[in-house]
Amino acid sequence: MQNKKLNICQVSLRGNINILQENLLNFNKFYKNNFHYIICPKKEKLFFEKKLKNKNCKIIDEDKIITFKRFKKIANKHLKKVSYFKEIQIRLSWYYQQVLKLTFVINNVNKTKHPIVIWDADTIILKKILFFEKNNSISYGNTSEFHRAYYKTNQALLNSLPKYFISSLAQFITITPSEAKFLIKKLSRFKNKNKNTAEWLSDIIFKSIVSVHKNYNGSMFSEYELIGQSRLLMNYKHQKLISGIREHLNGKLSKFQKNILIFLGYSYIAYEHTHPNKNSLNMLNRNQTSLSFFKLVIKKTFNKFFRGIKHNFKIHV
Repeated sequence: MQNKKLNICQVSLRGNINILQENLLNFNKFYKNNFHYIICPKKEKLFFEKKLKNKNCKIIDEDKIITFKRFKKIANKHLKKVSYFKEIQIRLSWYYQQVLKLTFVINNVNKTKHPIVIWDADTIILKKILFFEKNNSISYGNTSEFHRAYYKTNQALLNSLPKYFISSLAQFITITPSEAKFLIKKLSRFKNKNKNTAEWLSDIIFKSIVSVHKNYNGSMFSEYELIGQSRLLMNYKHQKLISGIREHLNGKLSKFQKNILIFLGYSYIAYEHTHPNKNSLNMLNRNQTSLSFFKLVIKKTFNKFFRGIKHNFKIHV
């Protein structure tokens, strides 16, 4: 499967353009045949088409999938029942981009019968990753995150969870035609009352969130965790560890710093420049200092090593 065209889906805003351009160059370096679908706001479509002209990508107006206005109406139909209605409003755009990705990949995989990679638009691939093997996704995971709120929602959506799992949050997730078919089957107990895929997914996600979360937790659903856990329920295989640098970055990395990460086995870096904290704000306008970089890498690598030992011990006991 690796020799066939590699399809990648991303949802992006114009602020990610420099990251996207570097990431496209790296994908072209690692994969001879790859194609990118970039989903963006309607008003930014022309901007992306100009900036990514003659690149191996297609720019898609997000309104063609579902408008934010329609998405918000469906979400608030359920959220009006909970005490955290006002608090969650500022997070709806984050949930919206997840529905955009989920809808696009499910529809695309069902139509083309080709697997696809969802990739975060703020993330740069550092080295070649084997995404598929023998017509199946390789299940990756990391041990640095474990957000229980995601799994409560998944329990409501999937009606079951794998016996043992680590987080599927790795800045990307993959899905094949058979995996998409299984996921839809697991979700089919939520009847689709003449809704399109995007409306149906929006409806059942917020219906499930409201049913299991009585108190507010800003992050209560992850499309990566949903796809990852559905795949483990379909065909359980131990997740392979994969690592990247995301937390505590406060500036752009130099080529030398990236090479150090590659040497240490890191597969990607994520610049979460839209997050409202002092590390993230304006991080793309400054460089990561050497001292802060080495402190971060030493701590991250140390934790990665010992968490990896714990994970490998659990799957072999």
